[in-house]
Amino acid sequence: MFKILVILSLTLFASANSLTVQNGEITAHTEVLGDNQINPSTKDVKSDLTMTDSIESIKGKIYFDTSSLISDKKTRDEHMYELLNMEKSKTISFDIKSITKIENDYEIKGALTLNGVTKNIKAKISINQKNNEISLNGNFSFNLTDFSMEPPKLMFLTVRNQIDISYHINLEAK
Repeated sequence: MFKILVILSLTLFASANSLTVQNGEITAHTEVLGDNQINPSTKDVKSDLTMTDSIESIKGKIYFDTSSLISDKKTRDEHMYELLNMEKSKTISFDIKSITKIENDYEIKGALTLNGVTKNIKAKISINQKNNEISLNGNFSFNLTDFSMEPPKLMFLTVRNQIDISYHINLEAK
């Protein structure tokens, strides 16, 4: 019986396609209340994803190095890295738990790990597949305080607690 289970497990694993990032961008948006916008982004997106038979079967992790987030102001980036606790939390990741088809789009559920804290996230996502290429497009929001971070204050200015994330990631099944 054990041999049958091992063979079945290996067969399922062997039929899973590895999904690799061809290109992509993840952008965060917040504002300094009373001042201007902050929009750091990264194009250094990586993945450990698999897909067996359908888009709904995609599982695994999308991640990037915290240090790859860059905005238009280097001094602001240094404060951002400090807030994100980059020395201890070198990566930011999203672990896909499930994808469900809803009308013309999908709902994605997963766990976002940021600043060493993991929280469940649920969001609408647009997924397009053409042959072995899959594109993921979407957005979601969270609060800094949900991840044990206090919005920074500079003199009389405060960074907004809400962070809006948008992403566009192109994957290839191999």
